[in-house]
Amino acid sequence: MKRAIFDIILFISIYIFPWWVTVLLLLIGIFIFDSFYEFMIFNVVIFALYSASGDRVISSLVFFPIIIITIYAVIQYIKNNMIIYKNKTQ
Repeated sequence: MKRAIFDIILFISIYIFPWWVTVLLLLIGIFIFDSFYEFMIFNVVIFALYSASGDRVISSLVFFPIIIITIYAVIQYIKNNMIIYKNKTQ
């Protein structure tokens, strides 16, 4: 139930708050919930709403999701190797 409420708050924050507030909420969500796949979904929605078209690589529709998936994988790896989370799973 907490996760559903957090998802609703995130969805509303995409349209009300600046993009960086929603990204901070997403980062908090990664550390609160296990397997927080919504991180990738909401970041793609943020990219679709707030991105500006351009010639830079970061503006690419293919490259940005790859960056998001990589960031998610790195955060999950770090989270699984932290002492706080190791004690939580045992």
